[in-house]
Amino acid sequence: MDEIDIEYFKKVDLRVGYVKHAERIPGSKKLLRLVVDLGSEERQIVAGLAEWYTPDQLVGKYVVVVANLKPKKIMGYESKGMILATCDEG
Repeated sequence: MDEIDIEYFKKVDLRVGYVKHAERIPGSKKLLRLVVDLGSEERQIVAGLAEWYTPDQLVGKYVVVVANLKPKKIMGYESKGMILATCDEG
């Protein structure tokens, strides 16, 4: 894995957002469409979390978002960020 220096890392815009809405994306086993409130704006984010969380489990939660990624269309939905997540497998 390539290492980056602190100046490169400083370019990453990490923000805490509040999940206002979540729904499964039809035809996908892994993807959810989230509406996340970042304080200054709301963003639609497509996240591969459906194998671990139901939409109801995410609504009302706070998540860490990479906010300065270029938007990307995923299964017909424009995603404007990335959710950072982890899991605990014991």
